[in-house]
Amino acid sequence: MALSLYINNTKKTPYFDGTNYAYWKVKMTAHLKSINREVWKVTETKFEVANENAPTPVEEKKLQCNDIAISALHEVLDDKTFEQIKNIEIAHDAWAKLEETFEGTKGTNTAKVYILPEKFSSFKMQEDESVLEMFHRLQVIVNELKALGEEVKYSQFSMKFLRSLPKRFDTLIAVLVKTTLSESTPQQVFQEVMTDDAYREDDEKDELVKKNKKEGEKKDDEKKKSVAFKASTSKGKAKVESSSEGEASSCDSDDDEEMALLVKRFVKFMKKKGYRARRKKSSSKKNDHAMRCFRCHSKDHLITKCPYDSDDEDAIKKERKKKKKKQEKKEGSNKKKGDSHIAT
Repeated sequence: MALSLYINNTKKTPYFDGTNYAYWKVKMTAHLKSINREVWKVTETKFEVANENAPTPVEEKKLQCNDIAISALHEVLDDKTFEQIKNIEIAHDAWAKLEETFEGTKGTNTAKVYILPEKFSSFKMQEDESVLEMFHRLQVIVNELKALGEEVKYSQFSMKFLRSLPKRFDTLIAVLVKTTLSESTPQQVFQEVMTDDAYREDDEKDELVKKNKKEGEKKDDEKKKSVAFKASTSKGKAKVESSSEGEASSCDSDDDEEMALLVKRFVKFMKKKGYRARRKKSSSKKNDHAMRCFRCHSKDHLITKCPYDSDDEDAIKKERKKKKKKQEKKEGSNKKKGDSHIAT
């Protein structure tokens, strides 16, 4: 009589694409155990059947668990990885093949035992790396060491993580080392660091906001002062210009009035003195002299049209005397008229 086997196959199988084997191995182990503990046992430990044609009830149960394990492995592997185990019918052999391919042989593992501890001891945070990324990278190294059978204590993990942090965490590191580091897991230490970093970021943001606000207020004050200064200077200039223009215009108007008054008085005075008649007379005399002939002093023609020859001096002298007498006679009559006007 065959033994009954309870199968729990409701969970999603973890897919493996040929990368991060250490993570997939842990997930797949848990998945096989969740199906049934017997399924994981036949995968972990190889079993033999004495008579395949007539297996015992216990052997039949193991064969059934082996088929379930092989089917589960086939479902989660990509095509390239499946090629390596497609002809293997025993779950334990298929599992061992995957371990050899992705974890290496004993010689490879021995080399890793020397390389990984050195990698762990020289671990440092990179310049372009966040705290979360750094912690994850360190955790990968620790998991690889544990997979090779090396023991890494929580205190070693936590101390390496804290020593790799930037200087801004020095105060927190000192507090943790003196208080709870020996009793905390690496995840708890990580959470403490992330909490402190979150508070630090909030404080830095608040300081940045305050700084930007102060700078903005300072700029606004400077703008207001500059606008007020420009307005006051423009008003001052306008007042100065208007006052200067008013003074200039008032001065000009006063000067014009005084000048007009002086001119008016002067003209009145000159009229009383008969300056206008004498001025006209002298100007007419000037004009007459300008129009006379230079040779015979006649105003009827110029020297170019003079009828007298330059050698005929007697005729010229007679003509000059004649003209002179006429002029004196005319001036005498004008003088008498002026005297009679003044007397009246």
